[in-house]
Amino acid sequence: MDIGRILFHLLFTAFFVVANVVFVRAILYRLGLIFNGRPAFFNEDAKKNLNIGFRLKSFFLNVILQKKNFREPVRGIMHAFVFYGFIVYTIHTTSQMIAGVFGYAMEDPYQFALPNFLFGEAANHIYEQAVNYVSILVLTGLGFFAWRRWIKKAKGLDVHSPASAIVISMIATLMVTTLLGNGAKTVAATYYTHAGLIDGAIGKLWESVGVANSSADIVFQIMWWGHIITVFSFMLYVPTSKHAHLIFAPFNYFLATDTPKGQLSKLNLDDENAVWGSNRVEDFPWPNLLDGMSCIECGRCQVECPANRTGKVLNPKAIIVELKHQMLEKMPEVAAARAGKTPEEAAEAVAALDTGVINSHEGLSEEALWGCTTCYACVEACPVGNNQVNAIIEMRRHLVLAESKMSPELQKAFTNMENNSNPWGVGAHTRADWAEGLNVKVLSEAEDKNVDVLYWVGCAGAFDERNKKISRDFVKIMQKADVNFGILGTEEGCSGDSARRGGNEYLYQTLAQTNVDTINGYGIKKIVTACPHCYNTIKNEYPQFGGNFEVIHHSEYINQLSKEGKIDVKVADDANTGKYTYHDSCYIGRYNNNYDNPRDVVKKVSGGKIEEAVDHHSKGLCCGAGGAQYWMEEHVDESNPESMRVNSKRTGQLLDTGATTIATACPFCITMITDGVKAAEKIDSVKVKDIAELVAENID
Repeated sequence: MDIGRILFHLLFTAFFVVANVVFVRAILYRLGLIFNGRPAFFNEDAKKNLNIGFRLKSFFLNVILQKKNFREPVRGIMHAFVFYGFIVYTIHTTSQMIAGVFGYAMEDPYQFALPNFLFGEAANHIYEQAVNYVSILVLTGLGFFAWRRWIKKAKGLDVHSPASAIVISMIATLMVTTLLGNGAKTVAATYYTHAGLIDGAIGKLWESVGVANSSADIVFQIMWWGHIITVFSFMLYVPTSKHAHLIFAPFNYFLATDTPKGQLSKLNLDDENAVWGSNRVEDFPWPNLLDGMSCIECGRCQVECPANRTGKVLNPKAIIVELKHQMLEKMPEVAAARAGKTPEEAAEAVAALDTGVINSHEGLSEEALWGCTTCYACVEACPVGNNQVNAIIEMRRHLVLAESKMSPELQKAFTNMENNSNPWGVGAHTRADWAEGLNVKVLSEAEDKNVDVLYWVGCAGAFDERNKKISRDFVKIMQKADVNFGILGTEEGCSGDSARRGGNEYLYQTLAQTNVDTINGYGIKKIVTACPHCYNTIKNEYPQFGGNFEVIHHSEYINQLSKEGKIDVKVADDANTGKYTYHDSCYIGRYNNNYDNPRDVVKKVSGGKIEEAVDHHSKGLCCGAGGAQYWMEEHVDESNPESMRVNSKRTGQLLDTGATTIATACPFCITMITDGVKAAEKIDSVKVKDIAELVAENID
């Protein structure tokens, strides 16, 4: 073995060991910080959190198949070029590592090429040609992302991001050194002479600038070293940068649970050591901290957020990024304070630290946290599986339960729920008055308490004058279909959705447990409701309290009755002269994937036609009422030209379709959209109706 080969081997081995040790230690260090966060179990049955089948599916769909990236096809394709390029390059780089470790790279870097070693020279040639084409595709993707960030300056992206420039440059260097090296290899003819289209063309370029057979080998060695040093540099840099998502996003998807999207975590209010919401970084459940490390800072959550789109302070991206920074800065202190202590001593030591996060950054200000409509658009858009809504709810819980900080309007709504079990504060004894004269069975008053379906009316359907009409029309539909149903009347209480999303977990649990006990007392198995918020809460969250029911939204139920021939829905008289559009409710759409049922119902009335708004289905823009926003005053900054009410922006999108009828399937949406139509001075020419009203008007 000559001295050159020995030096090469020692140099490569040093790079190899340092890069891998630093890489692995950086990952383990950050995982240690993450799991110093609060334990997270969203289900009572902890085994559900260990559902390996679900986790493998989540990993396969979202990491391997890049499902969420393809929400935006062009960007998804470009990202796929880069992602799958890395996959293809795995064999290429591994081969280089093996050759370097064994010291043969100076003589023949491809002596240990895995395709050649396993399947022969022909297979290796095919693979190397594939690498050339993949390299071009990766460079295309990199060019697209550079254009979006620095030329187009797309919203949500930081145009002054040195980290992005560094990583794009590194990946581009990997591709370019491979292409140039492969081209030089065809000139040298040392390794094989079967040039392909790309490496052959690059070889001709090398020859045109004076590189001959004798010097091409040196050029190839230079490119080989440039590539391998870039690989090691990439390993040293990435775990400490925002591009750590390459490592932590797969963890995020694999550690996901099969908890329903619409289910928030349940606080154990009987535990004297329970953390009532999160203000300090160590009190956040570890999935929130993992979200921080997974974040690529692409800004897709910011772009989709209805509050941010209408000029509010809230920026979901800033929340997750700041949590990451707080974790990296403060969790080492927490870990050190806990080391070698009993749980009681550790808690006391950590309490003495300054690890609070709320108000430490504009993105985590109280104004920002209260701007969230919990519409789930940010979560739906996030390509790395982050859940910004859960982090916001954790901080709201702290504000309400630990500090009693909330707006006066929200406090009034909470008080009304406590006193009368509805946010309006209307006397609870009047809850069934809307049904007077309709011959509706009230279970507490009926001799025969057996029903096939419990109609859960909800507070809006029982107390809001506009929504009482929807309740009566839905009753008309069920009676026409000869459905054996009943209502709880004054025994029905507020479902608690606004209390839970508003951070008042204590009030929510009181309301929820009371309702569950009442429903179970009647042996009810099937519930239908016209309120998406009640629907989501009873279906996805009441199981936490022993309430396991079949829950159906009225859009699905009406569609089912129509398909079964139990009601005959006619085409409306204005179907040929007018236009219909449909507004997606966040809580039956994004939360529960119910997009087709309400549209099917509207199409029966409209003659099969719906004019879709610019944002629809999973990208539908929120009406602005969710997350307890309905009970709070929405502030508009007159000095900001982008500042406006969320419902005004959404209504504008719906009016832009040219529709003469806007259909909804939510009592809060109908109020918000109606207000928007009035503000646009279109109330005389555009009708806003619930799907139950449309059907009731068009059945015999």
